Amino acid sequence: MKRVLNILIFIPFFSFSQGGNQPIIDMHLHDYTEQTYYTAPAPDGVMSPKDYQTYRFELLKVLHKYNVKKADVSTIGGANKLDKEGIFIPGYYTNSPPEDTIAFRQLIESGELKVFGEIGAAYDGLALSDSKFEPFLKICERYDIPVAVHTGGGPADITYRCCPNFRIKFGDPYLIEDVLAKFPNLRIYMMHAGEVFYENALRLMLQYSQLYTDLGVILWVHEQPKDFAEQFLRNAKKYGLIDRVMFGSDQMVWPHAIEKSINELNSYSFLTEEDKKKIFYDNAVNFLELEE
Repeated sequence: MKRVLNILIFIPFFSFSQGGNQPIIDMHLHDYTEQTYYTAPAPDGVMSPKDYQTYRFELLKVLHKYNVKKADVSTIGGANKLDKEGIFIPGYYTNSPPEDTIAFRQLIESGELKVFGEIGAAYDGLALSDSKFEPFLKICERYDIPVAVHTGGGPADITYRCCPNFRIKFGDPYLIEDVLAKFPNLRIYMMHAGEVFYENALRLMLQYSQLYTDLGVILWVHEQPKDFAEQFLRNAKKYGLIDRVMFGSDQMVWPHAIEKSINELNSYSFLTEEDKKKIFYDNAVNFLELEE
């Protein structure tokens, strides 16, 4: 069943001299709590905002500036804190299977969970096909809740800093194939388009017509992932898969990453304006079953 996407018309409380008219849906955004927010330099050297309140202000400012109509947000370390304008779609961040199916179902029924993800199973040395995820995937299929799973690698030295079980191999998109086979009616999308495994992501998309992807962090974080992004998009266009590629910034604690991601995607001359419109907006509308 189609859902109504309420595009709100309001007088913004920010004034901008730049920004485009192209509407955007960001399928990969993060938020934090006062306790889990952190400051650190981005890979390009830009420091994250000094505190959580400044971060939220800067994040919303960028979303308004670039006409981001909706954003799938998963909050790290707590419940989602939504925005007054209704831009944020509440996700569910986890690296391991949830523990309580009843509580999980209640979140869905209350509207507090509209996307199951980001699921960063690779950070716990797991794959989405692990049997412990299955009860929750069944619930998502029953309630028609989209699932978003991390693919590809992770930040440098993450194995030593927080996640001793992390291995790049668990980010291979092929590891979700059993899920696709078991749950043909499940709406699922890969985050980061497979990153280093982008060829596997493309092959999986050719095999399973229900599978979508976002671009995520590969549009801005480092030169190597940016190379993967360009090759992925060139081949996605060649193979006729652009209709299932969605924009995602994977904005962490650096709101400027949204602008960098948008600019990078816009820089690809091999993509037509129609291709970019699909990636920035139309494909997500189709995947999320939204209507303007």
